[in-house]
Amino acid sequence: MPEGPFRLDGRVALVTGAGSERGIGRAIAELFARQGAAVALGDVDQDGARRNAEAIGDRALPVHLDVTDERSVAGAVAEVERGLGPVEILVNNAGITSSTPVHRLEPADFDRLLAVNLRGGYLCLRAVVGGMMERRWGRVIWLSSIAGKQGGGVFGSAHYAASKAGVIGLCQGAARELGPFGITSNAIAPSLVLTGLVAKTADAEMERRLDEHNRAANPVRRSALPEDVAAAALFLASNEASYVNGEVMDVNGGAYFD
Repeated sequence: MPEGPFRLDGRVALVTGAGSERGIGRAIAELFARQGAAVALGDVDQDGARRNAEAIGDRALPVHLDVTDERSVAGAVAEVERGLGPVEILVNNAGITSSTPVHRLEPADFDRLLAVNLRGGYLCLRAVVGGMMERRWGRVIWLSSIAGKQGGGVFGSAHYAASKAGVIGLCQGAARELGPFGITSNAIAPSLVLTGLVAKTADAEMERRLDEHNRAANPVRRSALPEDVAAAALFLASNEASYVNGEVMDVNGGAYFD
């Protein structure tokens, strides 16, 4: 069992969307590993997951994972169980974004984004929750967004906001149903984080301007970093958060209050 505050010794975690070199998933996986967990890094980008796992070390396992494909999810979870053991901590981090305005949005693009951001988290939970219920212990952490609370953001338009609002509903519904089995379900709602996904969406000049805007407009006068989100995830994964359930933790520097 884990010893010391916020330790995860002996725990097995699966972090989805962990293939980006500058991503939230990698930051979470690194921190979990430093705190004693064995961590599986799941991503559709198999090379990225392997690179990040190698950087973390022996306690990290890369797995190919397409969260939109039920068979891929089942296969990835089976691989984690063979390599590390039963999944006790699930971090539903995999996600994509889009800035297409709603009046130009095609149904296929709407479906694709919700398949990754919302349905993918459900499929991953479905694949691991049975074992968590049997063991009477589990942590499920969902990555929502400030966009899911305020109806959009810098890049995320209506369908992105809908997906992240849906994540909150799914998280809190799961919290009610799974709490009696010793499983907590919580979400993190960051503001714009300077990640590899942002870099793909914006050129270097736009990224610089976004950073300047965040520094000027945010009460703490800086942009969010992947490590900020990882610290929140560590708390929610720990024994110290055993009475925190159904929470949506804002990690936004004070950019939005509710």
